[in-house]
Amino acid sequence: MIFRQLFDSESSTYTYLVADPETRLAALVDPVREQIERDLGLLAELNLKLAYVLDTHVHADHVTAAGLLRQRTGAKTVGGEKAAPCVDVQVKHGDVVALGGLQIKVLATPGHTDDSVSYLVQDALFSGDALLVRGTGRTDFQNGDAHALYHSITQVLFALPDTTRVYPGHDYRGNSESTIGEEKRFNPRVANKDEAQFVEVMKALQLPPPKKLQEAVPANQACGVPTPSFKDVTPNDAVAMSSQVRLVDVREQDEWIGELGHMPGAELVPLATLPQAAAGWDHKAPVMVVCRSGGRSSRAASWLVSNGFSSVMNMAGGMLEYNAAGLPAVRR
Repeated sequence: MIFRQLFDSESSTYTYLVADPETRLAALVDPVREQIERDLGLLAELNLKLAYVLDTHVHADHVTAAGLLRQRTGAKTVGGEKAAPCVDVQVKHGDVVALGGLQIKVLATPGHTDDSVSYLVQDALFSGDALLVRGTGRTDFQNGDAHALYHSITQVLFALPDTTRVYPGHDYRGNSESTIGEEKRFNPRVANKDEAQFVEVMKALQLPPPKKLQEAVPANQACGVPTPSFKDVTPNDAVAMSSQVRLVDVREQDEWIGELGHMPGAELVPLATLPQAAAGWDHKAPVMVVCRSGGRSSRAASWLVSNGFSSVMNMAGGMLEYNAAGLPAVRR
């Protein structure tokens, strides 16, 4: 396995590069937006192709580079079952992501946040913020839960062999790695403590909020892509522009031919199939999205924007407002 540990001093974040030496396929774990050129440069130097970008959770202390790396390289973004909606692949406990001849095993480790996962590659554990060197992640925001974190550490991570190398998401004291055996014996928050004692330790921390909390969490919900938002348009404006845009209806087939009908010239792309359908679309061509009331189309528009489409519109009010305005609809 090709392996590198990289560090962002501003956020004290570790980013990890792992790659299969035979196929030259690579993955980055927890990349930082400000370090994207560093990471792309290293990939080029080592003649590696980035296949996956894996975030351990939605970060609150830095902005991920996942979305930008996807745009620049075509890599797929990966996160847990409750990860940001922008990720390409949502994984659950026990899943395996194949990276050439390497296997990236997924361990669900909620507690720091409810979407936290860790990744195991051979004997290297990338533990995110769940388990740090002689510490743990905090549990006081983003649906954190000290009880869940205690279980994740003691029942999931500590079940690994003692020789498993621990590579944390952060370190603030100059540590670069540890082992499961060391953390079992020496981690002051967990070693020789039962669940109730651990919960009390976490309650007593009284830590200040991360400096980038308000910026980082919303940005990471969009995979860190600093893109403009989509534009809402009225049904009348939608009709006027319909011949100049790709008009996409993201409802289901029964709604498409149902009572509300659909706009002339629209194409049916149910929301769940949008990523597959949009794979071949021109990212620079304007797209207008429609649904029943505007909810699903807003989600579709957000997804399109976060995946690099530069001109996206949403018909506000959906086909309900469209019909209320007496505009022509096809019902068949």
